[in-house]
Amino acid sequence: MKFTELKIIEQGQGKWIVTIDGAEWTETLKKAKNRVMTNLEVPGFRKGKIPASQAKKYVTPSKIYNEAYRMMVSPAFDFARSQDVKIEPMNSPEPVPAKVSEKELVLEFLFDLKPEIKLGDYKNIKTVKKEAIEVTNEEVEAVINQYCEQFIMEKPKAAGAKVESGDVVTFDFKGFMDGEAFKGGEAKGHKLIIGSNQFILGFEDSMIGLGLGEAKIDVTFPENYSPELANKPATFELNIIEIKSRELPKKDDELVKDLNLPNVQTYAQFEAKVKEDVLTQKTQNAKNEFVNELILEIIKNSTIELPKSAIENQAADLRKEFEAQIKQQGLDIKKYKKVTGLNDEQIKSELLADAKNKLKRYLVTTEIRSKEKFEVTEDAINAKFENLAAQFGIPAEQIKTMVNPEMLKSEIINDLLVDFLYSNNG
Repeated sequence: MKFTELKIIEQGQGKWIVTIDGAEWTETLKKAKNRVMTNLEVPGFRKGKIPASQAKKYVTPSKIYNEAYRMMVSPAFDFARSQDVKIEPMNSPEPVPAKVSEKELVLEFLFDLKPEIKLGDYKNIKTVKKEAIEVTNEEVEAVINQYCEQFIMEKPKAAGAKVESGDVVTFDFKGFMDGEAFKGGEAKGHKLIIGSNQFILGFEDSMIGLGLGEAKIDVTFPENYSPELANKPATFELNIIEIKSRELPKKDDELVKDLNLPNVQTYAQFEAKVKEDVLTQKTQNAKNEFVNELILEIIKNSTIELPKSAIENQAADLRKEFEAQIKQQGLDIKKYKKVTGLNDEQIKSELLADAKNKLKRYLVTTEIRSKEKFEVTEDAINAKFENLAAQFGIPAEQIKTMVNPEMLKSEIINDLLVDFLYSNNG
């Protein structure tokens, strides 16, 4: 076999070319002919028992060439991979028979070129600032209240009582727009905590002060709602069935006993744990936000060449995700264009821009990981399992049977990348 490789810059593609000729190709054609003869089916004859005189009528050169091609695709690809290739593929190479004759088979393996990157500065960048991280008493109290929700008491209010913030209200509702009921705007026996912000802005506030029975409220859908409802006024007809007050348990050592948290026996310890948990979460969020902004700066500092085909392939994937998302909102692409006023070119332009950004972020982070050679140790893996076990309240050994080890390693490497960029910049 002979190997050559070629870049097709204008198309953003490359190809590995493998030529099989000489004795190797002659022998392959013989084997291919025998295989075709063995598998030949001719009416009136059993498979494998066809006279040679009859078989010759059906064993055409094209059948032999096709079989020989199928026989050589895998060995040719293995041969190409074993070479000292200079052109690396971004995706799986697709085999194409460029030439087939009695003398030779020329196989081309086509692929998208791997994008090229010259990584700029990614350490000691001062243009992105770190925010001071503090935990407020209100934030701690909000989390403690979430724990208390497990033991909350609901008590029916008197018949003449009015809805207040924090009450649990059971009610029927039906929404109308321009006098017509709209899809998804109706439910029976819905249970809602007033102030939980489950409904659109203004809905729950409008229910405060209402009593049992029928009522109407007017609201306006927000601009970031589904396109067919965004920014439009609506009227909801309500039938309030029940109003209950909610009473949180006392915040004391008895609550802590009921919660049964590991290594937490007193309310003071519980408060300290909650504060630490909130700090950990806020710190992680701040680090992620900082690193996201930092990567944009690193992209500016870098030289990145993206093949047209890679961008278009990424945009095609984003298009599928986008169409799936609007489908969940009860729309198809035609309705979406009508509601938003966007045309195909505008949508395509946005998707191409998103595809470029996504590919650039991927290339930059991949290159940094490669340069810094982050290693995943057994201790790090075990620590991750222990954290997951604590988070879900099940043994670490059980977690190990549920989690893909490669996905876990990928998460750890991403954590190492975030920690590295956060520590070495700002």
